[in-house]
Amino acid sequence: MMKTRLIRGTVSVLFFLTTMSCTWDQAEPQVDCSVSPVEIDVLESVATECGAAIGSFRVNAAGGEPPYVYTSEAGTNADGVFSSLEAGNYVVVATDAKGCASEVTIPIQNLEGVNLQEIVVEESGCGSTEGKIEVVASGGVEPYLYSINEGQPQTGRTFSGLTRGTYTVKIADQLGCEIVESVEVLAGVSYENSVKNIIENSCAVSGCHNGSISPDLRSFATIQARASSIKARTASGSMPRGSTLTQAQKDAIACWVDDGALQN
Repeated sequence: MMKTRLIRGTVSVLFFLTTMSCTWDQAEPQVDCSVSPVEIDVLESVATECGAAIGSFRVNAAGGEPPYVYTSEAGTNADGVFSSLEAGNYVVVATDAKGCASEVTIPIQNLEGVNLQEIVVEESGCGSTEGKIEVVASGGVEPYLYSINEGQPQTGRTFSGLTRGTYTVKIADQLGCEIVESVEVLAGVSYENSVKNIIENSCAVSGCHNGSISPDLRSFATIQARASSIKARTASGSMPRGSTLTQAQKDAIACWVDDGALQN
């Protein structure tokens, strides 16, 4: 009798673990932001002076569902007015009451000083060091000095051998006028060419996340909303059920998620 109860208990536990490997907590209902998209307009922008923080800009959102919250590197507020700014590019995101958002990049330039004109970024590859940042500056007094992550200044405007990540690039002219820019280097893993095939063949399969068990991973919107969970579960080996991903497949999913789970 003791042996029989032990066997039954073991079977019950195994069944429970197998069932749970294909499910997790329900996500919040998805809001369709395309019905009434948030739009953001730049109403005013004021340049600054070298070494000073007197620049400003003002934005206004429409569409979606008010009220809006405005967020940028300069802070967060409800009126869309940002002041006491140094030179640089500011990404402003307007988010409505439903969580729908829109963004715009606003340059605040140095008057009579060096300014950033263009940035060219090359992807690093997943787990590789093929990333590259090239910057183009103008204004001020040449020659310029370029540095990355507070490293040694150089006269060359290209930084190579970079891994995936966010870098701080500084450009300084001969009068000491500076401009600083945050630049992100992505791994560049494609959803269509890499991740989609892994999900379709290993996760969105019969008896699991193909509609019979929640969440339905046949939908990109669902995959994108669950991206962090998918990354964690595939990395730990708890997903997919009944099969094992290669390390290369796990890395591809992780790099794609870290890039922002893009529909690329």
